[in-house]
Amino acid sequence: MLEKILQADQELLLFLNSLHSPFFDALMWLMTHLWFWLPLFAVLLWILWKHYRKKLIFILAFFALSVVLSDQISVLIKNKVQRQRPSHNVEICGQLHLHQYKNGAIYQGGEYGFVSSHAANSFGVMVLFLYFFKPIKRRLGWIVPTWAVLHCYTRIYLGVHYPLDVLCGALTGITCGLLTMWIYQLLSANRWLQNNLIKQKERQKT
Repeated sequence: MLEKILQADQELLLFLNSLHSPFFDALMWLMTHLWFWLPLFAVLLWILWKHYRKKLIFILAFFALSVVLSDQISVLIKNKVQRQRPSHNVEICGQLHLHQYKNGAIYQGGEYGFVSSHAANSFGVMVLFLYFFKPIKRRLGWIVPTWAVLHCYTRIYLGVHYPLDVLCGALTGITCGLLTMWIYQLLSANRWLQNNLIKQKERQKT
């Protein structure tokens, strides 16, 4: 059963990776880097700041926590499973369309690829953005999931991850994002209770 799943995973990779063109070669290489998306995140953070103001720093701490969790867990899984990236798999790397630098070197990524850290980080961040955007900008809810999917797809396009690497990385990120969201809700509830208790004490004094 596992062999059939891995075979289907490989075949899907080869198919998707074969759908390339010079234009998308350049675009996907840019899109796989986080700095390409900085203008988008600057706008999203500005929207969050307009609504949450002073609370934004507290919120950003949980974004950082989600990234750290998803990144470290994905690396831990990589080192435990040790599934070679397709770009390092001698059986199929010759069939892949890989990014080539101007000096002729080939971009292959690290040796192991399961699960994708790109996918884990992206989907972990996505969960938190959806949570914090829900009460203020529901119409913009499609933006971050679209970014997460595109950001992850670049890894398949570039031949450095199997689709299963990305799918399981996304699930890892969603789990970390939900865990981080739960911690935020727990701490926020405690802060709310503390503030209420302080207010009640002040009223009793007056």
